[in-house]
Amino acid sequence: MRLLKEKVVYKGSFMDFVVREYDINGKVKVRQLVKHPGAVVMIPVLPDGRIIYEKQYRFAVGDYIYELPAGTLEPGEDPLETAKRELIEETGYSAKDWRKLAEFYLAPGYSTEYMHLYVARDLEFVGEDRDEDEDITLVLMTPEEAERAIEENVFKDAKTILGTLMYLKEVKGC
Repeated sequence: MRLLKEKVVYKGSFMDFVVREYDINGKVKVRQLVKHPGAVVMIPVLPDGRIIYEKQYRFAVGDYIYELPAGTLEPGEDPLETAKRELIEETGYSAKDWRKLAEFYLAPGYSTEYMHLYVARDLEFVGEDRDEDEDITLVLMTPEEAERAIEENVFKDAKTILGTLMYLKEVKGC
């Protein structure tokens, strides 16, 4: 497989929509994709063990959904620094203890978005600094409530389901 041509058909504020042509076994194939700078997702754990989730309106699905806090990497920004910045912006908490749990592509069939998953502990409330277009309500769940939310299909977001399952596996010692 060989990339022949790439054209940005729409340049967005932080992601681009791209059409690529490939030579695949002597045939030209066209693929469309989203070029994304990457992102972070955090599992913020309060001292009492509750996990901070967000109930946030998402325009793409036209509804409020429950998610772990997350954010987009700025150009050249280290993922851990993005996680620290985004945790404060979205939840108002800073964390002293950070540990990377995983890295993964979110939707590799059409997007380059690569996510960095962190557990954040030893939280301290320092005040929120949300973007003006963010409609977020914090929702605290015990690990048992989070597990029930997965079982009852409350979480609709892949990064939230994956992050929660990985964290619950760790907490249960499995």
